[in-house]
This record gives sequence, C-alpha cells and structure tokens, in this order.
Amino acid sequence: RDHSTMAMQRGYCGGKKTVEKNGSMKSNTKSAYSGRHQCSVSFVTSVALFWLRAAPQCSFAFAPVHHFDGSLHSRRYHNGCLSSNCGRSVAHRPYSFLNAEADESPASEASQKEISYAAMLKAIDENHYNEATQFCPYLATETVTAAHDTGGGTIQDDVERESYQSPATQVLSDDAVKALRSSAQSYFEEKRETTNGALGIERVDLDELLSTGAGGDIGWKNDLDDALAHNVYPSVRVGWPHHDAFALTSSSEIESQSTSDDNKDDLIESPVLTVTSASVFAGGGYPGAKATMTTFERDAGLFVVHIDLGNEDQIGENSVMGALYLESLAGKDKMQPHETLVGPLSPGQMVIHRSMERTAAIAVPSNIHHLEQKSETYVDCLSRTHILKAAESARHYALRLVLTTKNIGTETTDGTPKVAIPEAPSEERSYRLRSYARFQDDRVRYLTLAGILDVDDYENQLWLGFDYIARVDKPDYQFELHQRLSDVNKAVFHLEKAAALCPTDARIHFQLATAIGAKMDCEKRLRLDRNGENDVIGTDEADLTQVARALKRSAELESATVKVGVNDIQDLTLCLNALAETHCKMGEFDKALDVIDRWAECGSIRSGLAVEDTSVQLQNIPSHEWIQTPGNDDTVEKKGRRRNVAARTVGDVPVFEPEDIDLLRSAADRRFALAAGIQTSRYTMQYEGNSEVHLDDLCVGDPILKARMDQIMQEKVYPSVRAAFAQDGDEPPLGSLCVYDSILVRYNGDVAKAAGRMGASQPLHQDGGIYSVNIALNAHKDDDENGFTGGGTFLEALTEGDGEYIQRPIAPGHAIIHKTTQRHAGAPTISGVRDILVIFLSARRSEMAENNENTWRIERAMRLASVAKELQRDDLIPCMQLARENDPTNSEIPYWLGVHLLQGDMNDPSDERWEEICQGVESLKLSTVLNPADARAHYHHGMGILSRHKYAMRTRRAHLLPPAKEAAETLIKAFETSISLEGKCDKAGCANGINLAAAYLAAGDFMARLTDFDKAIAYLNQVEDTIGNAGDMDKEWAHSMMQEVSSIMDYCQNESAKKNEASLVSK
Repeated sequence: RDHSTMAMQRGYCGGKKTVEKNGSMKSNTKSAYSGRHQCSVSFVTSVALFWLRAAPQCSFAFAPVHHFDGSLHSRRYHNGCLSSNCGRSVAHRPYSFLNAEADESPASEASQKEISYAAMLKAIDENHYNEATQFCPYLATETVTAAHDTGGGTIQDDVERESYQSPATQVLSDDAVKALRSSAQSYFEEKRETTNGALGIERVDLDELLSTGAGGDIGWKNDLDDALAHNVYPSVRVGWPHHDAFALTSSSEIESQSTSDDNKDDLIESPVLTVTSASVFAGGGYPGAKATMTTFERDAGLFVVHIDLGNEDQIGENSVMGALYLESLAGKDKMQPHETLVGPLSPGQMVIHRSMERTAAIAVPSNIHHLEQKSETYVDCLSRTHILKAAESARHYALRLVLTTKNIGTETTDGTPKVAIPEAPSEERSYRLRSYARFQDDRVRYLTLAGILDVDDYENQLWLGFDYIARVDKPDYQFELHQRLSDVNKAVFHLEKAAALCPTDARIHFQLATAIGAKMDCEKRLRLDRNGENDVIGTDEADLTQVARALKRSAELESATVKVGVNDIQDLTLCLNALAETHCKMGEFDKALDVIDRWAECGSIRSGLAVEDTSVQLQNIPSHEWIQTPGNDDTVEKKGRRRNVAARTVGDVPVFEPEDIDLLRSAADRRFALAAGIQTSRYTMQYEGNSEVHLDDLCVGDPILKARMDQIMQEKVYPSVRAAFAQDGDEPPLGSLCVYDSILVRYNGDVAKAAGRMGASQPLHQDGGIYSVNIALNAHKDDDENGFTGGGTFLEALTEGDGEYIQRPIAPGHAIIHKTTQRHAGAPTISGVRDILVIFLSARRSEMAENNENTWRIERAMRLASVAKELQRDDLIPCMQLARENDPTNSEIPYWLGVHLLQGDMNDPSDERWEEICQGVESLKLSTVLNPADARAHYHHGMGILSRHKYAMRTRRAHLLPPAKEAAETLIKAFETSISLEGKCDKAGCANGINLAAAYLAAGDFMARLTDFDKAIAYLNQVEDTIGNAGDMDKEWAHSMMQEVSSIMDYCQNESAKKNEASLVSK
C-alpha cells in the first residue's frame, strides 16, 4: 500500500505529511517543488499534442461559478468516508524525481528548487522504465504481440471498466499451485512472530521466495512462465486490443533513432507486456478472520492477474474457494450479493482486470451462488454469514501479478538504456503523478495535469473534487465567501465528472453529496449577507433531492461490499446517517425511518463476537436481583411506586471466572502498552485518566480470547439478559441478541487527579444499542487492600429515593445490567485503577417477527432524536415527535422536545406560538413522569411554567393559565426537586451542570409576580450563596444576575412594606 493510499484512508489531505511504515504520520521538510511551476516550451508543446491526439472530448478542470439558492443548515458528512486506497502492489517505489534536480546541489539549496512538469514526467518515465526492465526479470516477458486463442474466456464489459475471466481450465497445474502455496506457507511460518494464532493478511514477493530458499521446489516458476506466455499475455491482448499502452510511445529522440536508415538494427518494437510485481497473499483460517485476502483498492500498473492458489482443505461440496470482488459489477439493480463476485475460482484459475478497477480477493463457500437472499436491502444476509464462516475455516492463498508494458530495443545487454527513455503509458503517468500530488501544497495543478494525461481515470476527478472540499473545510481557509463558493462549485464539477466515469464507486457519490451540501451552505450565507433573510424558496428542495440521490447511491454501493464481507460497516453507517438526516430535512420521515432501520441493522452486525443461538437452552446461568427505586420501604404505597432500574448478578456463578479476567486484562495491557498513551477508542467522550479499547480489536489479534468471549456470550451474557428482562415484563426482541459494541474501560484515578480532575469518570449519558452489561474486572478497596477507591456506576434513577445511587457489581466477574436508555455515569475513581468491560447489546432482525414488532424501536427513536438536533427548528420538532412515537418510554426524547418547543420566538403573539409553549411545558412534565430523577427535566419544567406565565401576561392570555396557587406549587416543586436532585449528582461527581442560581432567581421572580413577597425574598437570598459556591461561574454574567436580584429584591421589600402598612391600618 503506498503512502498516498494511507493518507486517503485517514481522510487527510492537507499539509506536508508522509506516512511511516507503521502507519504513523510525521512532518516533512518543505518540498523542493512546492512553488510556482516553471513550464518549458517543449513541455507545453507535448501537452498540446497530447491534448489534440488523446482527449478531444474533455475540458480543463475548471467549473464556472453559479449562484443557486438553497440552504443546508448543518453539514456533518465525514470526509473520512473516502476510505479506500490507490495501490496495494509495490510495482512502484518512492519516486526518484523527488531529488531529480538536486543531484548536484547541497540539500539546503535543493530544498528551494522547483521541479518543472517536464522534469517530473521525465522522472516518472525513468521510474517506469526501471520497474519494467528490472523488477521481475526472473519472470517471462511477452515475446510476441500477436493475439492468441484464449480457450473460450469471457469478456465482461461495463463501459470502460472491463474484466477478463479465464475459462474453467487452470493456467497453473495442480503441482505448481501446491508447490507455490507450500513455499509461501513455509516462508510465512518462518517469518511469523508470535500472533496467538491471529495471522491477518500475509504477503510475500516471489523474488523473496526465490532468494531466501523458502521457494522449495521451484518447478512452479516454469509453469508460471508458461502461463504468462500462453495464457496471460495473449488474454490481455485479446481483451484490450486497443489499449493505448500497446501503441509505440516514445520521445522524439527514440522516434528519430527508430526511423533512421542508419540505425535499422536499433529499431524500437511495439511495446510488450511484462510483470512488475508478483506477490502471494494469504488470509483467513482463524476465529474472527476477515473475508478478504487483499484490501479493497486499486493497483499500480496497467493490468492485474489474479490466480487462485486454493487452501489445504479444499475438498467436499461446501469447501472454501477463492473469488474476486469487482467494484464495477456492483451497479446493477436488485442483484444478489454473489453477482458482484467473479468465482468461485478453482485452484490455478485466473482473473485479469484493469489496474484502475478496485477489487478485493476473498474466500467464499463453494455454494455461494445458491444462497439466495430474501431482500436486496438487508446487509445481514446469508451470503455474508457464510462467507465469514468460510474465511474462519480455512487459510486461503492467491497469486497477484501486476503487468505493464515496455519497449523492446531500448536497452543494451546490461540493461542500460540504449537511447532516450520512452514515455510511460499515459495511465501510469497519471497514476504516479496523482500519487505524488497528494502530498504537495498545490495539489490542484498536479492533479489537473494527471487528468489531462489520462482522461479515463476517474480518480483524478475524485481527488480534485475531494481536494476542493477539504480546502474550504480547513480552519485556515481565509478567502471570502464568493471564492469559497467557487471552490465548492469546482468540487461539484469534478465529482460529477468522476461519477460519470465510474458510477460504481461509493466514495464518489458520498463526496458529491458533501460538495452539494457545502454549496447550499455557501449560497445560503451569501443570501443572508445580501438580503438579511432567506428570501428564495424552491432551490433547497432541488438540491436536497440531489444530495439524497447521491447518498442513496453511495449506500447501495457500500452495502454491496458489506454483504460479501469486503468492507466493514463504518462507511455505510456514516452514509446512512447522512441520508436519514437529509430525508428529515425534506420532511420525508417515512423514508428516514426506513434508512434508520438499515442503520440499526448495521449496528447489529458491527461486532464479530458470537450472535445468540436461541436454539440452545442453558440451565447454569448467573442468578440476578433487581436494583429498585425509591428504596426499601415495604409499604403498599412505596411498593407500587418502585421501578426496576438495573439487574445485578449474584450467587456463585459469575459472568467471568478469574482466569477469564486475567486473559482479558492481559490482552488489554498489551494493547495499551503498544498504544503508548494514544487513545484506542472510537468514542468521543475521552478524559484524562480514562483509557478504552474495543473488545473486537483485542479479539482480532487473539483467537483464544475470541473463542472464550464467544463462549461467555452464549452461555452467560445472553441468557442472563433474557432472563432478567423477561421477568421485568419487558419482553426482549424476538431476534437473536448480538453485540453492538464492547469496550474495556480503564479508570486511573491517580492520573485523573494529577490532571486536576476529581477522579477518573464519565458524565451522565445514555448508551447505544438496547441493553448495557457492565462487568467488574477488579476489586474495590473495600474488598481488596490493593483495590481502587471511589468508582462505580452512578444510576440517576436512584437519586429519587434515599438509597445508594452509586452501584458496583458484587465482586469481580459479576455484572450490572440495564437498558441503554437508563441515564447513568461513571462515578469518579479517586485512586488506583478500576477496570470494567461494558458490552452493548442489540438484536438481529427476526425472520418470524410479527408485523407490529420493530426490532430496533429503541435505537430508531434514539437515532431520530440525534438527527433532529442537527435540523432547523421547523424540521426538528416533527422529527422529535416521531421519535417519541417510536419509543414512548425514553424520557430523554420528551425532554429535548420540550426544550426546543420553548425555544421559539417569545415575541410571536400567535395562537400557534402559544400552543407550542403549552406543548413544551406538557412535554417536560411527561419527561419528569418517565424519569422522576432527571434534574434537568424538573429545572426546565419550572422554567417552562415561568415562560408560559410571562408570555400569557404579555399577550393577554392570563385567563388560559392554571390557577395561581396551582401554578406556584408546581413551579416551586419543580425547582426544589431539581435543586435536590442536582445536589446528589454533584455530590457523586456526576453533576448535570444545571444553573442553580438561575433556578432560585426564577423561583423568586415568579413568587414576586404572584405577590408572595416573603417567599420571593427567601429564594432570592439563595442566589448569592449559590453563585459563591459555584466557583468557576463567569464573573460578568454573575454580576448581571446579582443586579437583577437586587432590583427584584428592592421591589419585593418595598411592596412587602406597603402590604404590612396596609395591614396595620386596616387593624
């Protein structure tokens, strides 16, 4: 994989960076060639000739600036979704032109020099020449250019994107296949370090096999040479007879020499095919193995030959075989997953394709074509399940050859060039120039030239579009808004062109949606600057339709890769999330719900840990007891009000045995040591003293751990969850339970305190998925003198009563289980280290589910609520209401709905605004009923009552208010409950951050309006003390608040005095 490939996977496109072999980034010194280019006359002429000869239909990569009207209020698309790479072979080494003009100059002077286009292309040609003549000299080069009979092979055309599949007959004999596979296997075993059985993807070049002696019986080499001469090269000629690389392409010096009557012995022949990279890949054969043997990307060179080498256990009807995923086959409607594959391939069978085709070699079951799917939209399909099982069951091998062309007659017997270096094929020139350009400050000019050199290579347009998007997203982008819009329009132009050249690349469509969204945002800002308001209607809908269409297409193509195990679900979930948000902006909530269900389905297949086997009935599972609220009072009234908050495992059967804990913590220790302080979690809530690692990441490198975790999930975790929540009266989903995600969290109290924190903790939050399982991995100091202090799970619901609201499992290996919608926090670990394993569970779609059962109703509602927060208010409100309909038990949804309903225009006197305010108050009241322990809900409920009262008095609706006494009692109860609950949260180190001073001020203000001046003064007196205790409150804001308190206090004291005087007079 080349350096530019890794940069794109990281979504990186700015600055001068390079990538070390271990994947880390480092800064480079300033490039010697980053200034304004110096273009020679000869080079301008050559470009003009090329333009006229090869690309009459294409235009320079500049787009006009158009001003369309529309708006996109919040663009959250992730550039990191551009995640595939651009070269897995090592057919090109680091470019010599990086020092092309510095050979005779000191380094300090060379760093200031500028490379011209002509010099750059000359260096590229030299690199290509050296690779074509020196990289694989031990393999046969094409000797004849005439077409041969290919034995009935099949050409599969998709416009410009072609692949060639050989007939069922082998191009390598069984003996050659076995010998080559055995050689590679011996090499891997000799070079392999301790891996605990997790072998990953292994790769070795054929020259390495030959030079190290691991090649064993090298009879396979003669077979491979015969295959190249009689099958591979002729097949390429037949498949792509008009490829421009087969035309004689040389410099003017070569042309003059080759046509000279005096040099007839030195005539340059038409280019012939040769191998520049030959590698054996191996993948699979252990628990948790990925399906792919090669990463999903394109190659260097012109053509790629994939030859299957089979595996050691390739027998039986359902044996494991090889196949090749071709991106260009994924564009058809209503296609089965296996239709994107070429295969299954017999050992020795080959597939040839253009290098610009993105592919991945995978292992599949031999009956892959007979696994029909019931739905084209489900990514959790039979094909994916069986492919992943096949990958785990056998280690499969494949040979990959990268082909290019070279001109015969350009070198002497010692390999040195006889005449001037010939031009490299335009396709390779473009590829190499593009790879170089990605690490330069001024990438656009290099990418533009690459696009001129090869007008058919869509990646030039993709990278130009991506570069323009990234440019306007950079924090230091300082150009004015019109220039920003110009750059965004250029991005749209290039990405539309890329989509036309390659309609099956999911990255292009995602980035196109991103660019259109950025364009809408710029246009909206221009309208606001010009008119002060959004005065043009209609464009939004048209642009949003384009965004939705691009995202839908991207999701379809990403789904195709997920269904056959080529890609994980990360990019697909990003795309689906953006698509759901777009449908909500368009008011298409039914479509949004369908997309969110697909997003939830992705969550159900995120983890590689075992899925629940519901056919197995287990007896010896951990027992449990319920942690309840509001306490242990056994009166009838109290019993009726109790709610089950969480289940805690008890008894002699823990979830984890001591040896399981040791196995898991040892794996985590190794990962943390390798990370050297770098965060290993994908979650966003990261704090000093907290370290996290995903269980799936640990299992990928440790099949022993994976097998044990799978066993624990099946025998203890899944049965415990089903037993607990079935008893609670909340029937778990009909589909099999599965792991949504799982993380080992290490709280280091000493590190957190050194950083100025109270301890290592997590704030109040809800989890993803349906159920959360929190397993203790070490002991508290109360149980072990070497244990940690503090820590535990803060369960907000328990603050309603007088009991203990910080809970811990009874011992290491035991668990606390609760619904993900139960708000909780990680209480501060004051000293020592506390390790826990948190498992988030979801469920697979049940084939026997009733029509009214929504497997992911909880996740659907949570995702809708999350999407709603990114929308404008007009779209936000109905989206939140839809979320509440999907899960009426989640208190968080009516809380946020109430907050946003109250945040409208308080100067709008309309009946509609009055209705919104009343609905907001009722929604917050509902939130306090669903979760009586939510201090935020009580606080905002009180604020809502106050806002409703003020609005009604100002708009002459006082007669619509509830009686004053009732309103006062409700408001005071809301604020006092909020203050009490927040005090408990703060004491536990898990505060919500509620402004208690504002609560006292609001209560005093309200009582003053009701002329209860004594109570008003009592509340106002609390404000100053609360501000003083807050410590870090903004001084200017506190001063302003105290001025308001003083004003209300003076009014109350005066009115109270008048009232007392009147009372005395009446007596």
